[in-house]
This record gives sequence, C-alpha cells and structure tokens, in this order.
Amino acid sequence: MISARTTTVSVLMTTYAREKAEHLRAALESLKNQTYVPEQIVLVIDGPIDIAQRDVIKDLSNTKTFPQITILELPHNGGLAKALNHGLRACTGDYIMRMDSDDLSLHDRLMIEKTYLDSHPDIDLVASWSSEFVDEANDLRLKTSPTEHDAIVEALKWRNVIAHPTILVRKSKLRAIGGYRETVGLLEDYDLYVRLILNGAKFHIIPKILLRVRTTQEQRARRGNLSYFINETRFRYQCFRNGFLNAKEFLFTLGLYALFRLIGTPLRNRLYAAVRI
Repeated sequence: MISARTTTVSVLMTTYAREKAEHLRAALESLKNQTYVPEQIVLVIDGPIDIAQRDVIKDLSNTKTFPQITILELPHNGGLAKALNHGLRACTGDYIMRMDSDDLSLHDRLMIEKTYLDSHPDIDLVASWSSEFVDEANDLRLKTSPTEHDAIVEALKWRNVIAHPTILVRKSKLRAIGGYRETVGLLEDYDLYVRLILNGAKFHIIPKILLRVRTTQEQRARRGNLSYFINETRFRYQCFRNGFLNAKEFLFTLGLYALFRLIGTPLRNRLYAAVRI
C-alpha cells in the first residue's frame, strides 16, 4: 500500500466560450469542498471566454482556501482533446483527476478514488458511477457499470460504460500512450480507454455515485446524426484493426449503432435512458 502522503493529484479541467459562469463556479467549488483537496487544478481556457467566467476564475484563484490553480489559455477553441493534452503537460501530480467545468464532484469523491489507487498498485484507472441532472435539485438518471476489470473491458466492446469526468488515472500511464488522440471527434474518452487497455492498464469502477453530470437536450441531440455515426464507424474499425474487437463484434456493434445514431432524438433518448439504469 502506498502512503497517501507520497502521492499527489492534479485535476485536469477545461472551459470554453459556451460555458456558463455559474456552472463553472459550482464545479470549482465542488473541488474546494473535497474531503481530500487536490494539490493542483489545471484549468485550460479553450479559446476566448466572457468576462463572467474570468471573474469566477479570478475570484476563486484569490481565495486563500482554494487549491493551487494553474491557468492555461489557448488563443482559439481547438476542442476537448487538444485542450486536455495541453493541460496534461502542466500537471505535476502523480494522479490525474478529470473534471468537467459544469459537473459536481461529491465531497468524498477524490478521497475514495485516491485511497483506492493508493492501496491497489495493480490498478491504473479508477472511476465511479454517476448521475445526470438538468436541475441541480433533482437527478434524472443514474449511469452504472461493471466494476471489475475484465467485465469493464467486455462492456467497453459494446458501449462506453465509463463516465469520463469520474476518472482518476496514473499520470505515467496516461503519458505513456501520448495522452488523448485529437482525431476521433467526440470519442476521445472512449478511444483513451481502449488504448490504455491495449497498453496493459487495469481498470476498476467504484459502485457508488461520486459525480453529478450536468446534461442538456443539446448534448443528447449530438449523440445522433450521420456525421457522428461516420466518426464512430471509423473508431470501431480502428478497434477492429488493433484487435480490441473481433470481426463479429465489429459488425454487430456497427449495426446496432447505425440504428441508435440515426433514429429520431425522442426514441434515442428513451433507449439511452434504458441503458443507464
């Protein structure tokens, strides 16, 4: 078992022009209120943002009780993967904690995840279950998943069962594969998990809700259109070529996702909700 005092955590976050200042503040406040406060927050500003967001960042950065925050600015919005890779280079912690700029980490999230990694040196990435919400007072649905490595790998062949903002990963493993690929569209997290697994990384998911994920109708609509399906086809073909999927798995999942991505949004939302419970 590794002593908790010998490992450190960097939180990797991004924000961009369309983020709301009040959501960014709530996300950052949820980090300040952790029972184990991270040693560093790396916040990448992905292109120009409004004054309201800048005021939130300035206010919290000047708060004595707030963790050390490293601010990085990109002149133009280049997408999540590019921003995360830029931030990854500035992370000093042994572990990288992902967090989105509009989500809410429960107060014991980092303590639970860090304690697990500290006491399980064979595990490289730990995540948790999560809940989705629109109104902060009410959760819409839960996202659950298998918890043990082999079951997680099997589930990942069919769909992405890991909520990206819930992960805590060893920085050495993340850097060993070169961070995120910037050519897979909105599938940078799914692609990351596959490449980590192929590189020998071991996963564990804690069967407890440790993060509340903010969602919108627009985000749900983005999950289904022709361009998304084409991008997903390329991704799954790459999974077949690198051996993560066999031919039967590739063809079967491709057919399923053709249906899922190209049907109307109302029906897709019902199907999406069905697999979240």
